Amino acid sequence: MSTLGDLVLEVQEAAVVEAIARFYDQRETQWLADAVSDVLGQLRKLAPDPAGSRYHLRIELTPPDDPTDKPFWDVSCIKEGDPDHCGLDLSPWDEWLALHVPQSLLDKMTAAEIVAHCVWEMTFYGFTEEKIAAFRAELESSIKEIN
Repeated sequence: MSTLGDLVLEVQEAAVVEAIARFYDQRETQWLADAVSDVLGQLRKLAPDPAGSRYHLRIELTPPDDPTDKPFWDVSCIKEGDPDHCGLDLSPWDEWLALHVPQSLLDKMTAAEIVAHCVWEMTFYGFTEEKIAAFRAELESSIKEIN
């Protein structure tokens, strides 16, 4: 079974950029190619964290709650034996790299499309792990204040 890290190493940057532009309506985004290149470069230097290997990647087009909205891509993971889906947008990138990519997903999407969805989700809160960690810390601090 492939991991996300395996796919990251094999994909062409241009194909990932094209998939993000198509799936997330970013065709006019001038900085997209540079951002994807930077992120893929960072990912290719990381060693996968075995903690992520307990999970399987899941990517599905999900119908909206409100019929006037568009469907959206749900990128999450499932722990083996657990029916609940987990979000990974605030997780360290080395955990993402160890995710198992089921053959059923590889049968539906190209490696570049799978990586594109993951890169889009991974960078939702920033294009570096440092920015994402800072956002996560700020969020955790806010939660503590509420409790």
